[in-house]
Amino acid sequence: MEKTKREVSIGEKLIFAWANFFDGGGQTVVSVLYLIFLTNVIGINAAWAATVIMISKIWDAVSDPIMGVITDNTRSKFGRRKPYIFAGGIILIVSMALLWNPISFTSQLAKIIYVVVTYLLYSTVATVISVPYSSLSTEVSTRYEETNRLNFMRQAFSLIATVVASLVPTALFEKLMDGNMTISQFYFSIVFGFGLFFGIPLILTGIFVKERVKYGDKKSSFSIKQFIKPFQVKSFRKLLGIYLCQAVNLDIVSSIVLYFALYVITGMSSTVFMGSFLAMQMVMLPIWMFLVKKVPKTKIYRFGLPLSMVCALFISTYPANGNPIFVYIAAALMSIGVSGAQTMSWIIFPDVVDIAQLGLGERIAGSLSGAMTFTRKAAAAVAIFFVGNILNLTGFIEKTTAVPHPVQPHSAIIGIRAILIFTWVVIMGLGFLQAKKFNLSPALSNRVKYFLQTETLTEEETAEKEALIKELV
Repeated sequence: MEKTKREVSIGEKLIFAWANFFDGGGQTVVSVLYLIFLTNVIGINAAWAATVIMISKIWDAVSDPIMGVITDNTRSKFGRRKPYIFAGGIILIVSMALLWNPISFTSQLAKIIYVVVTYLLYSTVATVISVPYSSLSTEVSTRYEETNRLNFMRQAFSLIATVVASLVPTALFEKLMDGNMTISQFYFSIVFGFGLFFGIPLILTGIFVKERVKYGDKKSSFSIKQFIKPFQVKSFRKLLGIYLCQAVNLDIVSSIVLYFALYVITGMSSTVFMGSFLAMQMVMLPIWMFLVKKVPKTKIYRFGLPLSMVCALFISTYPANGNPIFVYIAAALMSIGVSGAQTMSWIIFPDVVDIAQLGLGERIAGSLSGAMTFTRKAAAAVAIFFVGNILNLTGFIEKTTAVPHPVQPHSAIIGIRAILIFTWVVIMGLGFLQAKKFNLSPALSNRVKYFLQTETLTEEETAEKEALIKELV
């Protein structure tokens, strides 16, 4: 009877996974397009554009742990997480309409103020959605295998959204730059096309998905102590390290790929490049889904990273007048190498939530999710600031009314190449080393769940539990 009660229907799983369109795609649209939108459409200096993004990302990072505590403390007949996901899905399209508004102010200061305010609004809406949704991913099911399947399913939907949110905006932007699309057509395609694409499944999740993991009546207030609590968990710190490396790497590469296609490799299509990269991500996902039952997740994370680094070096140093086909092939191979790392971080997250509960005696999935996204977005803020300032320091010329299609100096092209090399070799190299130190097996995760669900333990089991807490927490 209990098993039937906890079972998640296929329909519910599909709706929940579908809602991950926003977590995968919403961030991708901004990462791929927003920096170049500010420099090449709005006409903001690259360093200032990067500063705008950094300010908004810092607020985004700060608001995440606050939202984590809010959602952990919410008690309503609709659940702890779902009310925020539902409300966020409704107001998302408004924030997107303001974010992508192609303003034509003559004052640089007016442009900067407008984009700061609208990006802050969009970031707040994204936080209201993403933190409760990430927390809910650990609470739809109480069983290890089912939680794994559910999170792989949502990763698959996230990947689909990433493909769409990478290829469609880059194709639209290329048409805009070529004069084959008006700015109004571009604006309505991004706002209403993606607003509905992301918003509808979020609303449905808020209505139909159930929260099954039990939580106590104890509430907490936001404080420094509450904020740092997740960072006290050893396994969470390790997860954070590998997550930051792959996430920041993807942010930087996404933000630079359009510049790379426009100014570095003659005849290269950013759409084909991203398509090659993302197609292999989709091919590899079922392979990782099969292996995760037998192989430690951190081993899957690091498996192909050396191959991806070699391919990144090849692409970064490829001749400007070379045949782009070899760049596309290298992108596909690079994707095979990094796909395990891209997939595993949020697949590991439910295991770490269980570990934290075992050690702390309370389930703080919202605080853990908020702390994870806080650190990730703070790092992303610094990373995008770094990209914009490297472009500026190497002489990148932004669009102006007088020069709508500027020719970039050789120094700016070198800067774009250097960003790609540094990002992939140094950052993903660190990710590889950190994953090697983080051992997390299926047997260990199942044992943690056993201790959480068993009220009476033998002396030997109690000793084993204490040893696990000492090792993992």
